[in-house]
Amino acid sequence: MSDSLDGLLLIDKPTGPTSHDVVQRVRRASGMRRVGHAGTLDPAARGLLPLVLGRATRLVRFLPASPKTYRGTLRLGRATATDDETGEIVTEHVGPLPPALQVAEAARAFLGLQLQVPPAYSARRVGGRRLYRLARQGVVTEAPPAEIEVMRFDLRATADPAVYEFTADVSGGTYIRALARDLGRSLGCGGTLATLVRTRIGPLDIGEARSLPEAPDRRWVEDALIGLDQMPLTPPPVRLATDESTRRFRLGSAVLPAGSPPACELLRVLAPDGTLLGIAEQRTGELHPKVVLLPVRPEEREQS
Repeated sequence: MSDSLDGLLLIDKPTGPTSHDVVQRVRRASGMRRVGHAGTLDPAARGLLPLVLGRATRLVRFLPASPKTYRGTLRLGRATATDDETGEIVTEHVGPLPPALQVAEAARAFLGLQLQVPPAYSARRVGGRRLYRLARQGVVTEAPPAEIEVMRFDLRATADPAVYEFTADVSGGTYIRALARDLGRSLGCGGTLATLVRTRIGPLDIGEARSLPEAPDRRWVEDALIGLDQMPLTPPPVRLATDESTRRFRLGSAVLPAGSPPACELLRVLAPDGTLLGIAEQRTGELHPKVVLLPVRPEEREQS
């Protein structure tokens, strides 16, 4: 059994633990120090949480970040400090709530590119400090808005006039809590996120994710792991023609691709046998290594 586990692990995170808690559990199970996550989920949310192990931690930025698909429920008629049901109630609406047709029309206004202010209790940094840490200390801080895109925001009325089910497709960096908050503000009644499940990130689907046991072991991690060569990275692939080109790439030298590569700045570089070697930047027809996953060993350096 190899000492190193390298690849992608798709977890269906339950409500309760933080994303970091899940990472720590997988670290203990796998014996791997290098474990990270791609795309944080709040403790109260559940759903798809991609983890990367070993050398795959160097490929996080090349994993698909959007669109992200969420489903859940939101509640109109109140606003909370955290923009979800876990926070202290700040305001409660008095009187009738807007009718369903008005709510649906207001939701359509959030489609497209826009600027979104992150929740006061979020992991976004301001001045090098996390917003949630400042909020817990009573420091009122509003982060600068970030550009996001909402591709879908479908609402469905329920038997409770305050509660709506929703499905949303959004860009990376979008806070669904803030979307519920802003919808409530636009309607003049307040709004909070009640429940949330992330079902998809780009091609990654919750149907492929594993429920995390209370006490997973290394064998469980090995069985669930998606290897480096099967990871759905965003740069398109290009294959090298010779073993010598492979050796030179592993040394960090620029190489020529086999055939005509896709016209992209970044490419996923494969050895002649299909092994993933790393990520390269394409410049003037050459592949310049940006991430090398398999550097050469000292005894290989002098081989021709």
